[in-house]
Amino acid sequence: MLYRKLEGDTFDIGSYVAFGDLDSDTSSSSGPKSLGEHLLCLSVEQLEAGSNVFLVDHAWTTTIDQIIENLDRVPGLLGRMEKLTGVYDSLSSLTGIANADSSLDPEIEANVSTVASMTGVSEEKARDLLTRVNGCLIDAIMAAEDEGKEATPAQTSLQEQILQQLGGGEGSGNGKPQQWRTRGYGCTQSEDGMEVSVPLVPGASSRDVECTFAPKHLTVSVRGSRVVDGGLHAEVRPDESIWFVEDGMLTITLTKRVADSWPELIIGEKHVNPFELQKHLTRVGGELWRYFQSYDCMVQGADQSVVKQTNWYIQDEVGVSVAHSSDPNVCCLPFLYLGAQGQVSPFSILWPIKSISCGDALTRDYCPSWLKDTRQRQGYLHAIFPAPTQPLLDAYLEFTRDLEQTATRAARANLPTTPAPASQAKRVFVSEAAPNVKEAMSAAGFEAVTVIEEADIVLDDDAANTYAGKITNQHPLNSVFSSTDKTVLALQSVAGMQDWQSPGFHLPTQLCEFIGAALMDSSSWWMLASAQSPVVVTSSWAAAVRHMDVGYTSALKCIPSAIAPDQVHVIEKLVLLAPSNRLYIWHENTWIYSHRIHLRDNKPEPYQTLAPAVEVAEVLFMEQLRAKFGGKAFDNIATKMDYIIADVVRLFLGIDSSDSKDFGLFSFRFVLGKGTDGGIASLLQGVSPVPVRGRLANNAHLVPALLSALSGLPDADNWKQVI
Repeated sequence: MLYRKLEGDTFDIGSYVAFGDLDSDTSSSSGPKSLGEHLLCLSVEQLEAGSNVFLVDHAWTTTIDQIIENLDRVPGLLGRMEKLTGVYDSLSSLTGIANADSSLDPEIEANVSTVASMTGVSEEKARDLLTRVNGCLIDAIMAAEDEGKEATPAQTSLQEQILQQLGGGEGSGNGKPQQWRTRGYGCTQSEDGMEVSVPLVPGASSRDVECTFAPKHLTVSVRGSRVVDGGLHAEVRPDESIWFVEDGMLTITLTKRVADSWPELIIGEKHVNPFELQKHLTRVGGELWRYFQSYDCMVQGADQSVVKQTNWYIQDEVGVSVAHSSDPNVCCLPFLYLGAQGQVSPFSILWPIKSISCGDALTRDYCPSWLKDTRQRQGYLHAIFPAPTQPLLDAYLEFTRDLEQTATRAARANLPTTPAPASQAKRVFVSEAAPNVKEAMSAAGFEAVTVIEEADIVLDDDAANTYAGKITNQHPLNSVFSSTDKTVLALQSVAGMQDWQSPGFHLPTQLCEFIGAALMDSSSWWMLASAQSPVVVTSSWAAAVRHMDVGYTSALKCIPSAIAPDQVHVIEKLVLLAPSNRLYIWHENTWIYSHRIHLRDNKPEPYQTLAPAVEVAEVLFMEQLRAKFGGKAFDNIATKMDYIIADVVRLFLGIDSSDSKDFGLFSFRFVLGKGTDGGIASLLQGVSPVPVRGRLANNAHLVPALLSALSGLPDADNWKQVI
């Protein structure tokens, strides 16, 4: 049955359901109802479990970095999402009045709303002022001020921005717009011509574009959707008009038949303020996390490698009207169908899992199947169905009180300060060691062996193996710091809340606490971590919650760099916890990385994947710090990080300080952000064991230095013992 409907592209659910009143009690389930304005109710007599299957269309599929771009570029998408979310633009800030039906001068009518919003007068008064000054926007604003309506500083700033966008700044002279934007395209004009810029959807090319020129009409279609279709303000010369596609933008050049300034391209078009439009797109995008659902798929990257990609989709108006219930009567899952021609079509398939009677609302469970805890399920549903937030704030406050109490009870072990006794361990097994590593070991007086049983020291990532009587990198803390999730929970349980910690949450068990923290600090940004997916940065707690659907389990507070707001700077320190719990920090150099943050209006994009780390030269970074914070800034940071590392290790050894023949080599990562005092805050972002395969197996300098420290003879140029 499913195959027949897929092959026939059969969407017949409309023959079985009807929209019901949201306020009527059409379902016995309690709790949140549907996402849309209506319930979806069965309109036939009966529908038995498993008796049918239905296709539900996807209104939109996107990725996290393309949400705002798609809303701005895909024809008709913004309007459809506005209807879904109920978030509409403000006519006073975004659009002017369409002038197609006005008997007045279209140039005057187009500027009425602009004058009214900038001067505070009524639209009737604005129209009168424009008429008196022959449509000149600047003169109308000045006339309003001359009549005693003094502009506020905010209005003056807004005037300057809008006038600049409309070409009414210095040098324009006539007050007629030389450049403007609508929700579908942008226009730039000269006396002789018009240049129209139409942003294209990602992946669109010239083959997807159709342009039809007529003396007083312009039609533009992209992939079959009309982007521009209307009468031109005045005549153009079709035979001299051209178009081309470059860098994702369709550019159309029109030659005017008569040289003149136009107040509009298409009769009746509505101009928008680009600054306000971007804010509006962000507001709509933020509301859409209530409606987004997701699935992972494998795609081919630019380098031909196959990578996992998370697609976010919104179902059509039928799909979003299915109500929520913890005891659902239907199941609805995404489905990718590969057609005969190789095209992939995304749908959702919906089928009854219980008997449904006429008039009953269709219900599904919007919570992930693995989320069983009742309290956390309620927290998850807050991201989909608006509800009172006080329980979430209370959960966060209780959480912080518990962490504060843990911090006061935290016990710290004393680390040994005497030098480690010299060891006779000379034979070493390094898993998958590179030839240059073996040569460096030999030059340092160690013998590389290929059989584990012959080795005194074993460097291997396989924690399942035990090597009795040998020195290995299987310290008990390896398992504590084996993942971001475990690290977050371990630091909370052992250290509580310390001033050197970067706040973090384990979403599956601390979801309510996380939402409460985000609500308490609405300006906060969060980095979402997953074992197999890129790090996501978002200011939306709802987006963070919905990312749990695709395996994101940790949320760490994002701290922008103290040096540049469009970067996250991370400093990495290598730490050796040697047998008998001696602590050394790799002293030769410090690894400094930068992640680029995409900004919009001097603020981070609301949803983005974190750019890959780029290593920054230590000398360059030190110069940047000194220029902004003084000559000793870098030294002060390094000293502070050493104290934090020692504190963390002492805290965990305070739980179990028993001697161990095993050692641990750890990566401590600190994020450098702005402190509350205007200085630099170095916060611990994460701890993880350093893998042998890759980092150690290929490092001809680090391995011999590590072996020397394990043998009780650490080189002071490489290692600093922390007291």
